[in-house]
Amino acid sequence: MRDLMWLRRSRRATFIAVMLVLSLVTAGVAIGAPSKTTYTPQKADQITNIDVLRMQIENYYGDPGKTGVFGANSNYAKEASSVAAAGARWLKAQAGKSSKPAIVLDVDDTTLTTWNYEIYSNWAYNPSTNGRYVNAQLFPATPGMVAMVTKAAAEGYAIFFITGRPTSQADATLGNLGTDGIGVDAGYPDPVALFTKPAVVDYPDYLNTACAVEIAAGHSCTTIHYKTATRAYIESMGYEIVASFGDQYSDLTGGYADRTFKMPNPNYYLP
Repeated sequence: MRDLMWLRRSRRATFIAVMLVLSLVTAGVAIGAPSKTTYTPQKADQITNIDVLRMQIENYYGDPGKTGVFGANSNYAKEASSVAAAGARWLKAQAGKSSKPAIVLDVDDTTLTTWNYEIYSNWAYNPSTNGRYVNAQLFPATPGMVAMVTKAAAEGYAIFFITGRPTSQADATLGNLGTDGIGVDAGYPDPVALFTKPAVVDYPDYLNTACAVEIAAGHSCTTIHYKTATRAYIESMGYEIVASFGDQYSDLTGGYADRTFKMPNPNYYLP
């Protein structure tokens, strides 16, 4: 069953990847990270004290005691559920309009919420400790999202996940998203495919093409290029991505989706 989850390299992807690069270069779409609104403060009182900000975020998640469990009636849960409900309304309105409709979803803080790790790490990401949470499958479902995705699947939408997590975490990610009895079972329906971000040496053809500039410079794909190229690859197989969901603007920028939905996440920024 897991073997069916994976979409491997395809000669058909080469054409769409070439077209993707051309569109990025000629149209100027998603070449860099989305701009951040920022400035250089002149005085300390123009900056929110970082400890005060952490307390505000804890209150937003309904967890002033820093237990790592967000409140079911917290402002975070309400906002996330509101975005999920808006997505469900859009998908219902578009159902039946495409011969091969699909939705694309990010994982961390889009379909699984990492609040417990933010509290554990005090907002200091560490690949090793984060990997322990991922591999133990400890992240609960993001409020409202399981119901939305389940309804979408029933309406005929193919489900795809695209995550920046490494390929080594693929099985644990599928287990946490699904119902394998290990750690937390979020209960999402089985996807057509889960795309993880491979090592550069293992890039499929469409990433080698779309990220040729980064690779030549000795870097991996940017998040925008990786996710845009992967959405383009999905559409090259005949799917129409009716909606794309993500907690970062880099999850959503670059096209290849009829509509995007931004999930709330005040904890980190990924260009």
